[in-house]
Amino acid sequence: LDLATVPVAAAVRTNYTLTEPDGTTTKLNEPGTPLDDDTRATLAAVLHQHADGARWVALSGSLPPGTPVDWYGTLVASLRNTGAGVAVDTSEAPLLALLAAGPEAAPDLLKPNTEELAQLAGVSEEEILGDPAVALAAVRTLHDRGVAEVLLTLGGDGAVLSTADGGLWSALPPRITVRSTVGAGDSSLAGYLLAHLAGAPPAERLRTAVAYGSAAASM
Repeated sequence: LDLATVPVAAAVRTNYTLTEPDGTTTKLNEPGTPLDDDTRATLAAVLHQHADGARWVALSGSLPPGTPVDWYGTLVASLRNTGAGVAVDTSEAPLLALLAAGPEAAPDLLKPNTEELAQLAGVSEEEILGDPAVALAAVRTLHDRGVAEVLLTLGGDGAVLSTADGGLWSALPPRITVRSTVGAGDSSLAGYLLAHLAGAPPAERLRTAVAYGSAAASM
């Protein structure tokens, strides 16, 4: 895979994942290193350079300490000029700031899980899980804010794909032995985008996303 790096002044963080035989997973994530304005500007420039001519850009994960919480929104808006679709997978303050930034900062694809969708909707995760009408209303709110596609991952219950034109699909996962859920959501997003690049219709994109997420959870 092609790789572009941006040097930083300090060591990058290390994350540890402990997986027990019964599937219990414990994550130990070190705090990241703050990025100064010049480093962030360099990172954005490298991103835009590689986004030109690309079909998708994925912005994933938390932001480094001290980074403005609206940075993802700023990047999404600036990436419009590249012609690439933008997918975002984040949570908490950066996610809330992204959706508060207006339609110009709305990504083409948003991949929340049930906890993150609950954050956006201002309800509990139990309400999202317990009432499909609540979950659907929350997803429709994202479309109203300019998000074209929402890939909602449901853990062991599969995933749902909703599109702004009214399309709605759901997919159940295969039966697997779950060894670790770490990276399953990231893998689902990767599978979805790969299927998108291959020209697959929405239902096939969703099936691929669930297959990739399930494969990751079984490893």
